[in-house]
Amino acid sequence: MNLDYKEMYFDLGNELAQMYKHLDFQNHCYWRIALDNTLSAKWKDVIPAPAYKHLTEEQFSHLIGLLKKYKVDKELLLKHNRRSLDMRGKK
Repeated sequence: MNLDYKEMYFDLGNELAQMYKHLDFQNHCYWRIALDNTLSAKWKDVIPAPAYKHLTEEQFSHLIGLLKKYKVDKELLLKHNRRSLDMRGKK
């Protein structure tokens, strides 16, 4: 695993939680959203926990890209959250 990806993964989740305090999402919510949208499924149905230890390099790169996009595109974040919740049967 690319150690830079692991560090970015944790840093970006924490940064997003600080950035969007009004959404009342914890850091793990951002990871869930990005993971589900990277894997196109409820991530725990695809890989075991902890997710960051089981992603391919390509998946990790995509995941980091999404987390970075969420910092500048709140609408994409909210769209991906709805998609993630739909994958989980939640409204």
